[in-house]
Order: sequence, then C-alpha cells, then structure tokens
Amino acid sequence: MVRSGTGSGKTAAFALPILQKLSEDAFGIFALVLTPTRELAFQIADQFRVFGKSINLKDAIVVGGM
Repeated sequence: MVRSGTGSGKTAAFALPILQKLSEDAFGIFALVLTPTRELAFQIADQFRVFGKSINLKDAIVVGGM
C-alpha cells in the first residue's frame, strides 16, 4: 500500500515495469489495474496512454455503476 502526494510518481512506479515487459513481448503480458474509483481509473488510463504511446498501447477501461 502506498500513500504519497499527487505528482510523486506512484502510477509510473507500476505502469513503467508493465509497459517494459509488454514492449519485450507484446503477447506475453496483460495487466489488470483495479482502482477504488471511476475517476482514478480514468486518470491511470490516461497515464498508461502517455507512457505507452511509443509501443502503440491499446487499453480498455471497464467501470461499474449506472
């Protein structure tokens, strides 16, 4: 569990290793990121898109609710 201020690199700390593995073998790894809120899911997806642009990352956001 991590608690740290906004902009401190928490998302990059887990996103970059996932993207590194994905760049090595595009079919060898998939990731599921669970978040407690819909807003956080969209924020994290945005960061994955920025970090994964060079490897043509494809993503999907699945949220529950109404």
